[in-house]
Amino acid sequence: MFLLPSLLVFCVLFQCVVCNDAQCALPRPNSFTFSINSVRNLTGHWTAQVQLEHGASRKDVGPWVADIEHTTTTCEDSESIHIVATVTAPPQRPGGDYELIPKLGYYKFHTSGKNWREARQICEQEGAHLLILNSEEEAGVIRSFWRRHPKLFDGWRNSCAYIGIHDEFVEGEYITLFGESLNATGYARWAKNEPGEGTSGNSGCVGRDGALYDTNGFNHLAFFCEQEL
Repeated sequence: MFLLPSLLVFCVLFQCVVCNDAQCALPRPNSFTFSINSVRNLTGHWTAQVQLEHGASRKDVGPWVADIEHTTTTCEDSESIHIVATVTAPPQRPGGDYELIPKLGYYKFHTSGKNWREARQICEQEGAHLLILNSEEEAGVIRSFWRRHPKLFDGWRNSCAYIGIHDEFVEGEYITLFGESLNATGYARWAKNEPGEGTSGNSGCVGRDGALYDTNGFNHLAFFCEQEL
């Protein structure tokens, strides 16, 4: 068995959230210990073994995942071993007032009016994002939230809530917060004659019937936040 030569190039990319509570006993929730060992076996193949030990918070929503890429480059009589380990930690669950919808995610309907940018910021502060609809099933969930609140505002504002789509970059080309085309989300059911606000309406909202509308992002509307499973 041969030890790893000094020519090893070692990269670790990771995302994690560290517990700030000084009273936490070790191992702290969301902290982790990571080790990697690379050896050549009897057949001459290089193998890499990864060990990952981490704490867990009750707010974690999924497993930690370690993906390893191990490549070997030969140049004359020397070898270069390159190992890239990507450790992905799950996001924390949003606040306790989010509602879990099995197989879909966590949702919250904010009924106080905010403009689109304020709504986006609030969702992100809660560990979520403005709703992005992906299916008719999910639209049905949103309609059920609407039915709990028959009266929020006067006029048309009572029937539209901000979601995470916009056409701020190219007029008429709606995309999600993450740059994905609206047509690629799996749900692009616009109301009749929508989008119809032209250059004055760059923010998306969802109506009580589940249809999509565009509106001016400075309007103060209710809004939906979500976090996927």
